[in-house]
Amino acid sequence: MYDVKLPQLGETVDSCLVTAWLKNVGETVHVGDGIVEVTTDKVTVEVPSEVSGTLSEILVTVGAEVHSDTVLCRIQES
Repeated sequence: MYDVKLPQLGETVDSCLVTAWLKNVGETVHVGDGIVEVTTDKVTVEVPSEVSGTLSEILVTVGAEVHSDTVLCRIQES
């Protein structure tokens, strides 16, 4: 199981909001696919997958405030 964590989005960015899930539980994910969209006070960013597999669990709901290194979801690697 691979934990997808929120990357550091900038030196001065402490947190961001989860604004949309681009994949649903059970969907196939490939390396580079956008999984979740997050928004800071300055930018909206898609967090890409670093592995291929199946999205097995979403841990953070839309509208939640998250910080760097927060586990957002889990992917069962193929």
